Amino acid sequence: MLYDYKNMHISTAELRALRSRLNDAKKKVLKMARKGEQGWLDLPDDKDMVERVYEIASEKKKFKNCLVIGIGGSDLGARALNKAVRTKNGMKLFFAGGNTDPDELHATLSGLDLKKTLVNIISKSGNTIEPMAAFMIVREALKRKVGRKYGRNIVATTDIKGGSLRELAKKYCWATLPVPENVGGRFSVLSEVGLFPAACAGIDLDLLLRGAQKVRNAFVKELPLKNDACLFAALQYLSYKKHGKKMQVLMPYAEGLRDFGLWYRQLWAESLGKDGKGPTPIAAIGATDQHSQIQLYNDGPNDKTITFIEVKKFEHQTRVPSMADLPKLGYAEGKTLEQIIHAERRGTARALTENSRSNGTLFISRLNEENMGALIMFFEIATAISGELYGINTYDQPGVEAGKIAIENILK
Repeated sequence: MLYDYKNMHISTAELRALRSRLNDAKKKVLKMARKGEQGWLDLPDDKDMVERVYEIASEKKKFKNCLVIGIGGSDLGARALNKAVRTKNGMKLFFAGGNTDPDELHATLSGLDLKKTLVNIISKSGNTIEPMAAFMIVREALKRKVGRKYGRNIVATTDIKGGSLRELAKKYCWATLPVPENVGGRFSVLSEVGLFPAACAGIDLDLLLRGAQKVRNAFVKELPLKNDACLFAALQYLSYKKHGKKMQVLMPYAEGLRDFGLWYRQLWAESLGKDGKGPTPIAAIGATDQHSQIQLYNDGPNDKTITFIEVKKFEHQTRVPSMADLPKLGYAEGKTLEQIIHAERRGTARALTENSRSNGTLFISRLNEENMGALIMFFEIATAISGELYGINTYDQPGVEAGKIAIENILK
């Protein structure tokens, strides 16, 4: 992975002035990991976790589908991996619980043969209304379709010590996986929360974690101003604090990374939006949003940073045939779609730069397990460092809890 930030319009002097705070931020993040207060940084080393996940995935391999029921961090990470990594073997993943839209749940269940479907309910406490309401509906459908042995179709990923879902799984003897106690939901994609659906889909967990491990090891070894994840955090922070860039856009130029943008949006927003501070993250997708959002970014208020992700090599090299019938587009004849999408990313970046709009690009070689692990760890580290720079608690979500209480009171 390579991060090109020359178009971010942040001076070397500004970065050097932040060096001491970056060093302190790194020490704080590493200290929290060493003390066990935050476990996400060590997940790539957890071989026992991988063994647990593969063991249950192997036991359930007879199923053709896996219905993942979760919300937020229990949903978006698995979606991102499933969208990005195309596999030939494994179950087909479906998702529910991320929204209490009754029509969407009905459509999902109508398209599934529940006898051939494994249900992975993910909730640390078992008290989050959206996934648990959906799960109880799915459970009733399983009872009708499968019969008294429906429990074989369920794997519950939940708190290891207790909680409503843990008690339910224990009562009915469902297979279970633990949600790590010291890993928050939006940082949990590389734990059992995201790895079990990934394993069911046939994604290679060892490669995924190897990519994350490489980025983590670079963070540990390198000085902050030499480390890409720390630099990303510093550049976005300085853009926000010193240059009025209150919105920060992630715009991958690969359809496989569309859902990754949604995962980033939650990670950045829920971690950094506190105490009246924090940038607004925006998920975009290239080249689609060149024809919707770029007008605003390039010609509207200059209050945004844009980060592109470019995949250097795509799996298929599809060429544009003869354009004789479309002479004005003759320049595209014989070009591959890969060449075109790269030109679109470069052209957009050039236009933004010429208009003094801050932008940078993350380059990855291919869209595969190792690079997805690297991207996930890159943004998790950048988020943790950013939280220290903003002087907030990266890992809580008081605004979310307030909403949960209000919803409960309304329904009561």
